[in-house]
Amino acid sequence: MRFAVLSFFRGAHVFCLVLAFQLPNASADSEPKARADELITVRERIKSVQKARDSLESRRRALVGQLSTIERKYGQLAKRLKELALQAEAQSQRLSELEHQSSELKATIKTQHKTLAGQARAAYASGRQDWLKLVLDQDEPARLSRVLAYYNYLSQARFSLLKDMQSDLTTLRQLQREVAAGADRLRSTREQVAKESLELEKFRRSRREVLAGLERTLQDKDAQLEQLRDDEERLQDLVAAIRPFAGDPARNPKTRNGGFSALYGRLTYPTEGALLERFGNPRAGGRWDGVVIRAPEGAPVHAVASGSVAYSDWLRGYGLLTIIDHGDGYMSLYAFNQSLYKNVGDWVNGGDIIATVGASGGRRESGLYFGIREKGRPVNPMLWCSRND
Repeated sequence: MRFAVLSFFRGAHVFCLVLAFQLPNASADSEPKARADELITVRERIKSVQKARDSLESRRRALVGQLSTIERKYGQLAKRLKELALQAEAQSQRLSELEHQSSELKATIKTQHKTLAGQARAAYASGRQDWLKLVLDQDEPARLSRVLAYYNYLSQARFSLLKDMQSDLTTLRQLQREVAAGADRLRSTREQVAKESLELEKFRRSRREVLAGLERTLQDKDAQLEQLRDDEERLQDLVAAIRPFAGDPARNPKTRNGGFSALYGRLTYPTEGALLERFGNPRAGGRWDGVVIRAPEGAPVHAVASGSVAYSDWLRGYGLLTIIDHGDGYMSLYAFNQSLYKNVGDWVNGGDIIATVGASGGRRESGLYFGIREKGRPVNPMLWCSRND
């Protein structure tokens, strides 16, 4: 906070010092009361500036708290919408499969019905002519035996066909019930998607309003610089706090063969897109300690290597942040996310989706902050990754 204090009090402090040195040199005829009144006025101005500064800082803290709440809920809702969309897609595919099965079964039953009808007509016609003749003709018992066997076979075939038709009709009725239930589920899911989409838009509007309020409190460049430095210190403190409690994922069989250090120059960036900010680029009086990748909101974010999730939450200035501990003192950081998919303690493999790209942390443009830490010290991710834009 020291920079904001200097910004607010610079003018008032200088004025007080000048007044303090000038008062003893005032002409002898200056009235003590006038000097006292002037000093009181200066003190009142200092109090007024102090009060305004405290009010502004209080307002800023409140807005940051609101932003944290909104972006967390926004992330959860966006994640839920993505899950619902996948669910609706799976339900729609299943419904199409059921309808196709039902259509094929109807065609099979129709064919069976025609076959059975034909056999029934043939049996009826035969029963009225040949059957009676054969029974009355006692001179050809061998032929009678063969015909009886043939009719017995036809009878069994008709019976088998009837059983198949009965089974197919039962299956068809079950499929029709499943189709109806699937259509109801799909309709319900789509209604839920529409409802939650409206809720998501509501959070978007709320977020824009909060960001506008924060920007008004940060119009002073000294205040902006102070907040950026304070945000960086928060991240450094977080990484330092995590390190003593981090395990050693490199000991896990999945991460043997040299551990994270063996991946130097071979990593793939966690999401696709051009680099908006490179390591070491100027950043409001400081330097970027990672890279920022331009990517659309909702794009997948992949873990660059195996490890254990050491942090998964919102952090001021970085929004929804995931930190993965890779062992041997190495960590990778993924910030500005829309939604987080992993929890603290989860094991992830290289390439696993751990989040989606967003603009959390108060950003206006979507993108991903990606950083690497070696024993808490920022190192250049561009040297670790095989692709440089």
